[in-house]
Amino acid sequence: MNPLQHLKELPHIFDSTHNGVSIIDENGIVVIYNRAAGMMLDKDPDEMLGRFIGDVFPTAWEDLEKILKNGTAQIGKKITLGNSTIVANRTPILENQHIVGVISVFQDISEYENIAHQLESYKRFNTQLNAIINSSFDGLWICDHEGKVVRINKASETINGIKADQIVGKRMETLIGEGMIDRSVTLEVLKNRTGVTIIQNLKNGKQILVTGNPVFDDHGEISLVVVNERDITSLNKLRNDLAETKALASRYRSELSLMDKQTSLLSEAVIRSEIMHKVLNRSMKVAQVDSTVLIQGETGVGKGFFARLIHYTSPRNKGPFIRVDCGAIPETLIESELFGYEKGAFTGARTEGKPGLFELGEGGTLFLDEIGDLPLTVQVKLLRFLEENSIMRVGGTSIRKVNARVIAATHRNLEDMVKKGEFRKDLFFRLNVVPIHIPPLRERIEDIPPLINFFLNDLNHKHSTEKTILPRAIDCLCQYPFSGNIRELSNLVERVVVLTQDQDIHMENLPSHVRHPDPSADFQPGSNDSNLPNAVAKMEKKMIIRSLRTCGTQRKAARILGIDQSTLARKAKRYGIRSDAIVHQDV
Repeated sequence: MNPLQHLKELPHIFDSTHNGVSIIDENGIVVIYNRAAGMMLDKDPDEMLGRFIGDVFPTAWEDLEKILKNGTAQIGKKITLGNSTIVANRTPILENQHIVGVISVFQDISEYENIAHQLESYKRFNTQLNAIINSSFDGLWICDHEGKVVRINKASETINGIKADQIVGKRMETLIGEGMIDRSVTLEVLKNRTGVTIIQNLKNGKQILVTGNPVFDDHGEISLVVVNERDITSLNKLRNDLAETKALASRYRSELSLMDKQTSLLSEAVIRSEIMHKVLNRSMKVAQVDSTVLIQGETGVGKGFFARLIHYTSPRNKGPFIRVDCGAIPETLIESELFGYEKGAFTGARTEGKPGLFELGEGGTLFLDEIGDLPLTVQVKLLRFLEENSIMRVGGTSIRKVNARVIAATHRNLEDMVKKGEFRKDLFFRLNVVPIHIPPLRERIEDIPPLINFFLNDLNHKHSTEKTILPRAIDCLCQYPFSGNIRELSNLVERVVVLTQDQDIHMENLPSHVRHPDPSADFQPGSNDSNLPNAVAKMEKKMIIRSLRTCGTQRKAARILGIDQSTLARKAKRYGIRSDAIVHQDV
């Protein structure tokens, strides 16, 4: 007879327990399987009775079989079913020292685990809250609804010169009575039921700015008062710091605005040669002062661009930039256009008079382009303006002060004009305070490929094309003297882009005069190119640039040129050739 058979007569007892209970005999047959076990393990108790446990729970049978064999209880076995966690305690049933079965007791601990997780989360939150409170620069006090101090942070201990254990648990009335403070913001908050800010005098002689705010419970009653305090000495320092920061921020905003304008202008500058970097650096330096600038260079080298760059990167950048083409204004009108005229000054004059370009440049910059074309009679008045910052309108009798900076530019040799009496010597020296010479394009060949790329990208974007100028064509363009400089290069690139039907622009697509330039076209007796050493140096520079662009590295370029790398590096440095700019430029 099965020794556990009598247990089948007591199912109601096992069904009354909250924990799940399952009993198997020594053969693994289920004898007892109460309702709680059925709910936990999702098995119908009526279907479980009399069945072999291994047919239903194979994994459980492995553990139960071991217990039946060795009699070792299994305590705290965790079973995960869906979102539930169940702990099973399995114990052998002994009769006369013989194992006759195993009883398993199941307990659903999901709720306990949830509580444990919540408790752990609360502990972490409490730790973080303590860290936040104690890391605050401001002092923090927390009082209950009776005005009793619950806690203070470390900043409060420092500000008040106290320790937390001296005041925690005391009422604010007591602290006032002890002379630690002269008045309490907490009591004001409890009285007014709203936020209050006061100034307290501490026992240690400090004055602090204190703000208290009530915390209400679900019934609308004050449960806590949170007080924030700050030493006014520190606050005053912060106020001063804030004023300095605002001034600094204002300066930074001004500088950032200036940098934005600089960036916008510099984005138009395509510069690779060392000599043009020097021109750019000098322009940026002179922009920060009000000195008169004289820009010299051939037609088309970009004198107007550098004049705008100086203006828009200068403190005068918010003022007007007035460009005056001295060679385009008729000589009979130039004086009245520049200096203005009073009413009735001459026949045809406006009845109300007219301000001149100099007056319109108030607070800004006057760019006098082609200053060499200015008549001698007008040069006198310009000299007076440069010396006194004043003008007199045509037909006028009063002096007008004008605050404007002058930048002059010319393609002519003013020194030769001075010698010939065509330009006033005193005016030349007055204009030539900071000279800037922009070299022609033929003297900075390394700038040609990136300029070609710049113009090509602009034209492709404008005409919705994707044309490419092949390396041989670029190399041919680098050999062309470009007497019209950047302006001629820009026009030439536009011409080949418009007239070439293929996507790729070959050397054969270039105009004949570019592919076969006249060697004598640019020869002028007495010029640098007529000097043999200068001409040799110029050709040597061209060959170095072409080899670097073709080979990609100095070592390969030196091999082609028949010289060693150190010689090539020395010559490149002498000619201001930046190898990295040539090798890596996008052409």
